[in-house]
Amino acid sequence: MKRPLLFVIMPFGLRPLADGTNHDFDAFYTETLRPTAEAAGFQVLRIDEIIEAGTITNQAIKQIYAADIVLADVSSPNSNVYYELGVRQAISPGATILVAEKKTVLPFDIASQRVLLYDRDFRTDTTFVKRFGDALILRNNPVRNPVQDALQELGVAPDPQQDRAAFEREFTAKISRAKRDEQLVAVWHWAKQFPNLPVSGLLALANELARVEDYGIAAAVLEAAYPAADEDYEVHRQRGFYLRKFQDFDGGLRELNRALELNPHDPQTLGMLGGTVKRLGRYPEALDYYERAMRLAPKSLYLRVAHAGMVILRNPEHPEQGLELYRGLRSDIETSEFLVGDYWADLVAAEANLVLGDFERARSRAVDAVKNGARPADARSAAEQIRMLGQSGIHPDEAESLAEWVVRASRNDGRGGTGSTVPSRQRQHLIFHISDVHFGTMGGDGAQARQMHKFLDDENSRRLSLELRDEFRRVLTHEGCAVEDATIVLSGDLVYTGKAEEFDLVQNFLVELCNELGMTRDQVVIVPGNHDIDWDVARTSLTQRFDNYLTFTRQFYGKELFHQIFPLVEWDFSVLHSRPEPSEIISLQQRGPVTFVGLNSCVFEDHQHHYGYIGLKQLGRVAKLLPEAAGDEIRVAVMHHHLLPYPEPLSPARRAAEVMLDMSTVRDAGIVEQRLSRLGFSLVLHGHKHKPQLRETSVRQRPEGSAFAARSLIVSGCGSTGVSEHELEHNQSNHFAVIKLLRDRRERGADFVRVEWREMALQIGAEWVSGGRWMIKG
Repeated sequence: MKRPLLFVIMPFGLRPLADGTNHDFDAFYTETLRPTAEAAGFQVLRIDEIIEAGTITNQAIKQIYAADIVLADVSSPNSNVYYELGVRQAISPGATILVAEKKTVLPFDIASQRVLLYDRDFRTDTTFVKRFGDALILRNNPVRNPVQDALQELGVAPDPQQDRAAFEREFTAKISRAKRDEQLVAVWHWAKQFPNLPVSGLLALANELARVEDYGIAAAVLEAAYPAADEDYEVHRQRGFYLRKFQDFDGGLRELNRALELNPHDPQTLGMLGGTVKRLGRYPEALDYYERAMRLAPKSLYLRVAHAGMVILRNPEHPEQGLELYRGLRSDIETSEFLVGDYWADLVAAEANLVLGDFERARSRAVDAVKNGARPADARSAAEQIRMLGQSGIHPDEAESLAEWVVRASRNDGRGGTGSTVPSRQRQHLIFHISDVHFGTMGGDGAQARQMHKFLDDENSRRLSLELRDEFRRVLTHEGCAVEDATIVLSGDLVYTGKAEEFDLVQNFLVELCNELGMTRDQVVIVPGNHDIDWDVARTSLTQRFDNYLTFTRQFYGKELFHQIFPLVEWDFSVLHSRPEPSEIISLQQRGPVTFVGLNSCVFEDHQHHYGYIGLKQLGRVAKLLPEAAGDEIRVAVMHHHLLPYPEPLSPARRAAEVMLDMSTVRDAGIVEQRLSRLGFSLVLHGHKHKPQLRETSVRQRPEGSAFAARSLIVSGCGSTGVSEHELEHNQSNHFAVIKLLRDRRERGADFVRVEWREMALQIGAEWVSGGRWMIKG
C-alpha cells in the first residue's frame, strides 16, 4: 500500500528570521524533517520536488488537500506559507503540524495552536526530533483546527457529530464528483479524518477506487468500516477481493473466509476464494470452491469458465472433462442472443475457442471483447487463466499470443496490433428502468387488506430497496460505470390507490435506495401511472386527483429541484391555489448526454376512465421546453401507458365476430409516436402492462416534416418490478430492465443501446436472473 504523505510548506534557502539572522530552511528540511518523517514511514514532498506539468499553485493546492499531514514552518513571516496554511485548514480537516524556530514571535491567529519549537542549531536538537516523530503518528480521532471549527459552526462544512445526514450527503457528493484516481484518493484523505464513516459510502468509494485499479487504497477504505461492519459479509467479501488484487493473499483469504462464515451460500465469495487459492497453486482446493459455487449459481459464466479451466489445470494429462465443459460454454455463448455485446461473454468465448483449437475464432471473439468495452482488469483476469492453461500444455504458443494481445488491446482501446478498427471509448450511461412497484393494499383495512406490493421484510423476503441496491451495484461494478453516470427511471404506478400514506412508503423506498447507492435525487426520473391518481378524490374534484402524487414528488426532490424538474407546475401546494393542468405535469431532466422527458399519460384518468392519453397540448408544451433537436443527441421519453399493443392469448371459446382489443394503450399513440420521432426522441420507456416488451417502430412522414422522419423509436416496456402475485398473469415474473447507452450520441449503423431484462420468479427463494439481452443499433 502507498505510504502516507507528508507535504511540507516552508520558505526555501536562506531566509531572515525576526532577529535579522539568516536561517537555512533547505538544510533543516533535508537534514531533519525529511529523514525523521521517512523513518516514520512517510513519503515526504515539498513543492519544489514536484516534477509534472501544471501551475505551481494548482500543484500545491492538490497536495495540500490530499496529504495525510501538512507541515508548515512558520519561523519566517512568509506570505506563501501563511496562505497555504490557511488553504489547508479551510479545505481539509486533515492533520496539520506547525513548527517554528524557538525565538519566533507567533502571530495572534495561530498562537493558540500547538507549535513544535526547534533550536537554531537544529542538527543537535534531539528533543525536537522526538516530539516531531511522536506528532507523525496518525490517530483515529478527528483533527481539529480553528478554521474547520468555525466553518462547522456556520454550517458551511458538515459536522458529522452534529448533523450525520448532512455529512453523509457531502461524502456521497464528493465520491460522485471524483473522476480520476487522485481525486478519489483525495476524497479518502478528507473522509478518513472523521470517525464512524457510513458503510454505504465506504463501499461506494472503495468500488470507485477499484474501478481505477487502486486496490490498496480500496482495501484501506473498507478497513475503516470496522467495527460497524464486522457482521457485514459484503464488506468482508469486497475487502478480501481488493486485498487479493493487491497481492495480499493472506489478508484476502482471511477476509473472504470471514465473509463465507457470515454467508455460507454466497457463490460470489466462493468464486473469489477459488480464484485466490488458484493463484497460490492450490488447485484441488480451488476446484472444490468452484464446484460449491456452481451448485449455487450454475448459469454464471464467470464460475463456469473458472470451473472448466480448473478441471483441466487439476489434471492436465486427462483434459477430456474440461474440454467437454468448454464445448458447452462455447455452444451456449455462440447461440445466445442474450449475450450479444457482453464483453465478458466474448472473453469467455475467446478462451473456449482457444482451448478447443479454433484459434481464428478465439482471436475474433477477443476483438469483439475489446470493441464491447472490456476493461483492462477483466482482460488481465481472462489472460491470466489462458496463460495458465498454456503453461499446462494447452496450445502453449497460441495461448501466450492471445493472452498478450488481449491485455495490450484492452489497455490501448483496441490498438493491439491486429489491424482491427475498434471505436474509441465514449462516455456510457446506464438506465435502471423499474415500474409498477405498487406500494399499498386493496380490499379493505386490517386483516381484510391484500398487500399489492411483493417485497416485504419478513422471513421469506426483504424490502425492494435492498434487492435493487444489490442488483444495481452488481451492474455498476460489472459495467465499470460510475454512479453519477446512472439514472433510475420509475415509469408510474408507484402506489395502488393513490393515497398519501402509500406515497410515504415510496418516499422511504427511493430515499433508502439512493442513499445506499450514493445517488442524488436528480438521478431519479418519475412519472405518474393510473394507480397514482386518487380515484376517490376524482369523484368529487378532478382538479385535485394529482395532489398526492405532486406532493410526494415535491417532498422527494425538494422544493427547488422540484420546480427545476417540473417547470410548468406553478401550484404553491396550498389548498386554495389553482392546480396545474394534467398536460402541464411534464418533467425535464438532463443527465449527462441524455435528456429525459417525463410525460403524463394519465390526462383523462379518473374513477371512471382508465386508459392512456397524452394529447397535442402536452406534446406542444414539450416542443417548447426542448431546444431544436441537434440530430444526434439522445432524448428519452418516459410515460406509464404502453404505446404499442402486446401479444395477447385468444380465448378458445372466442366467436368469429369477436375482436381482441387492448383498451389500456395510449389512445392517441399514432400522433404521439409521430411527434416524438419529429422531436428527435430515440427511446420511449413505459410500464403499465406488468409484462416486458421491446420493440422498434418507425413513422414515415413527408421529408419536409422533420430530419428524424426515418429514424426509429426504440420502445422498451418494463414489467412489474414490485407487484405481488395477485396482479401478475400467467405466472409472469417480476421484472426490471438495465438499459446501457453505449455512445453519447446516436450514430446510424453503430451499436447504440443494449437492453437486458432481469427477472425474479414468483417462487419463494427465487433470485434475479437474466431474462434476455438485446443489442440495438442507432
